[in-house]
Parts: sequence; structure tokens; C-alpha cells
Amino acid sequence: MKILASEIVEQLESDAFVFAELIEFQLDTPIYLTTAGYNIYASTLTSGGSQTYLAQGKFLSYSGVRQTDELRINSVSILLSGSTDTFINMVLQDRYLHRTIRIYKTWINITTNSLIAAPSLIYSGTITGANVVDTASETQVSIDTGNEFYDFDKVAGRLTNSGSHQRFYPTDQGMMYSTGTISDIKWGKI
Repeated sequence: MKILASEIVEQLESDAFVFAELIEFQLDTPIYLTTAGYNIYASTLTSGGSQTYLAQGKFLSYSGVRQTDELRINSVSILLSGSTDTFINMVLQDRYLHRTIRIYKTWINITTNSLIAAPSLIYSGTITGANVVDTASETQVSIDTGNEFYDFDKVAGRLTNSGSHQRFYPTDQGMMYSTGTISDIKWGKI
């Protein structure tokens, strides 16, 4: 269990506090974004030193991170509206799958706009899919992520049925009767 820094606890006990999220996309060239209305200079455990997190303000939203005490598949969807060419090209050129994404929460001093304490990691996952949607006024990029258990139920390899076999060998009928024949196999019997 991680204990919050005393500066953060003091800020949370005050009448008003400001926080922002820092989002790290670990692509070929890492991208650092923040939900604050201005750029934030911060260092996290995974950023490799002090980085500039670019302000996205209202253009960046994501589905909330839920924390539970049980082991489960957690996913977060990120929506970038008014998106730049960087994210559009990333999705259209398929350069995003299985890349790491991290979300940190940081608290900000209202008077100085500086960070109160080191950012806290609230989500770490893998990009599992993305979509580009054009509207009349803007382009939106939706990014789906999942934690390390996102493909836990995935069945690896090929199946022994005609449909799976014909994906790789369209004219071969070798598995046409595989579902009927499989009942005749005497596994482990002499």
C-alpha cells in the first residue's frame, strides 16, 4: 500500500485543490500529454528524467480508472478530439498495438502552478486497439487499452476446424470432417 506524501494529504484536506493527469504513450518516439490547461514539466518513474507534458486541456478525456482489491481485467479508453497528425498517422499506420501507456495523477499548487509532490502512477496498460472518426468539424482518435491481463482469455494458435484451416489454405478441404472424426480418437487408451 502506497502512502501519499504529506504535501498531497495537506492539499486534499484544504478547501480547494487542483490535480491533473500525466499520460505517457511509449511509442517509437514517446509522447507525453497532460489534462492540465498548460504544459507541465515533471519527472516520473518511467519517463527517463524530466519531460514536458503537453497541454491538451479539454481535448483529452479518458474513461475513469477503477481500483479494486480483486484481480481483474482493467481497461481504459482514451479520446483525443481535435487530434493532431501524430495520433492520426499512428493509428492509420498501425504503429500502436501492444505499446505501453501509463497514467499518473499529480497535484498542483494553485498559486505557483508547480507540482506539490512526485506524480503517482494510477494506471499502466497496453494499447489494444484504436479508431479514427472524422466529423464535420474535427477528427477524433479513440485509443483502447488494457492491463497486463487483457489477453488472458485469448486462445493462441489455430483451431482444428474447417474455418480456421481455410483461413490459411483456402482450397484445402482437409478439415472438412474434423468435428465428426474427433469423436473416434481414443485418447490414452490401448
